[in-house]
Amino acid sequence: MISRRYLLQLGSLTALGAALPDGVLRAFAQRAAAPRRLVVISHCHGWPYETWKMHPAGRSDAEPWTLDLASVSRSEFSQPLAPLYEHRRRLLALDGLSLATAELDSGGNRHDRGWIHAWTGNNADFAARDTRSTSASIDQLVSARVARPDRLPSLELSVDAALEAGRPIAYNPSGMRLPAENTPLNAWERVFGPASSGDAVGTRRRTTLDFAYDEYQRLAPSIDATDRARLESHFDLVERLGGRLEGLATLTCDAPPRPAAAFAQYDARFDAFTDIIGAAFSCDITRVVSLSLGEMPTAEFGADNISDKVHKGIAHYIYEDPAKYAAMTDYAEYHGRQVARLVSTLEAIPDAGGGSVMDNTLIVWGSELGDGWHGYSRYCPVLIGGSWAFTTGRYLHWPHETPAEMRVPSQVLTGGTTRVSGIPHQKLLVSVARAMGLDVDHVGLEHVRGQRSDFIDVTGPLDGLTA
Repeated sequence: MISRRYLLQLGSLTALGAALPDGVLRAFAQRAAAPRRLVVISHCHGWPYETWKMHPAGRSDAEPWTLDLASVSRSEFSQPLAPLYEHRRRLLALDGLSLATAELDSGGNRHDRGWIHAWTGNNADFAARDTRSTSASIDQLVSARVARPDRLPSLELSVDAALEAGRPIAYNPSGMRLPAENTPLNAWERVFGPASSGDAVGTRRRTTLDFAYDEYQRLAPSIDATDRARLESHFDLVERLGGRLEGLATLTCDAPPRPAAAFAQYDARFDAFTDIIGAAFSCDITRVVSLSLGEMPTAEFGADNISDKVHKGIAHYIYEDPAKYAAMTDYAEYHGRQVARLVSTLEAIPDAGGGSVMDNTLIVWGSELGDGWHGYSRYCPVLIGGSWAFTTGRYLHWPHETPAEMRVPSQVLTGGTTRVSGIPHQKLLVSVARAMGLDVDHVGLEHVRGQRSDFIDVTGPLDGLTA
C-alpha cells in the first residue's frame, strides 16, 4: 500500500549515490524519510485499576519505580494489558496519573468533563447545547504541526454502537468538536473517494474556486479594507481546501477494497477502521488519527448474562458487585486485543526509509474516565511506539502526591474522598506534543488550585519517559 512514488525514490538512492554530491543525496533522502504519526484512541468507562495494575512483590505504592517489560513473562502481565504482550517492547504503561483537573472543574456531568479534560487538558464549557472545550485537543495541536497542506490534516473516526456512540474527543482551537466518521464506508470515501471517483469532480471544483477568486480580484479595489481582509482570509481557506482536493484526487498509491456499507459486529467495524488507518498512513494521506471507541455490546465480551448495557448495567456498579468488576476487566482486555491488532497492522506495512509504519507512529490509548464509577482518581493511559522520543518497554509507577482531593467510592476509602491525586495528566499531553515536534510547556491549563487552595502546576512533561 505504500506510495509507488516513494518506492521509486527509495529504490533509486543507491544508484544515485555514486553520481550525486553528498549534499544532494542527503536532501533527497530526507525528502523520502517517513513522517511521524499520531493515533489517539479513547474508550469508554476507564479501567478497573486493581486488575489493570502490575505491582511486583517488593514494589511500594509510596515510591516511584520502573518495571522492565522485556523481563516480564506473559503470565505476569495484568489481564487488560496481556493482549499487548507481543508488543511489550513498544509499551509505556503509566500508573500514577489522575484526571485531577476534571475533578476541580465545575458544572456539567463527569463523562463530558472527563473527555474534554482527557484530550484537551482544559476546562469544559457547558454554556451551549453541545459541550465545548476551551482549547484544542492534542490531536489537533499535533495536526497543525505535522500535516501536509495537500492532504487531510487529520482523520476523526468513531466505532459507534447501538446504545452509546464514541465520545467526542477531537476539538478545534475554538473549542468546537469535530465530526467523526462512524462507518468504515464513510471513512473510506473521505480518504480514498476523491482518487477513486476520477478527477472530473475535483476539476470542476477547482475551476469553480478559481473563477470565484478571479471575480474577487476584479472587485477587490472597490471593497473597503475590513471586508477585503475578511475575504482574503476566506479565499486563503478556500485555496487550502482546493490544494487538499487536488492532492487527494491525484494519489499514487492503491486504496484498500471499499468496505461494506454496514458491519453487524463491533469488532468487525474496528478492524475495518484499522485497515483504513494503515492505508491512510502508508499513503501519507493523513498523519493524525483520533479513534473514539463507543460502548461495545456486552455479548461481544461475554457479559450479556449480566446485562445488555455496559454503562448503566455494569460499569456503575463495579465496586458493589465483583462479577461486574470482572466483566469490566474483560471489557478492557477486549479493547486491548483490538489495540494490539492495530499495532500489528501498522507493523506489517513497510515505511519510507525502511522499517514499518508502526516504527514511526505513536499511539496514545486513554479514556474519558478513570473507572466506570465516574472516578477520575486512577487514570491509566498506555503509550505504544514513539521510540524516537521515549524509552519504551517499561511500566512506570508514580505515587499519588498532588494536593487535589478526588472522589472515590466508600468501598475503596471510608469517607469517599482522597487527600491527594495522581500526577495531572496534562504532563502526559505535553510529553506527547513534544514527541511530535511541538515546542510547548503546557497543553490546556497551566495551573489550578486544589480544594485546599494549594497551587498545582500542570506544565512540563512527565518525568521518566526517557531513561
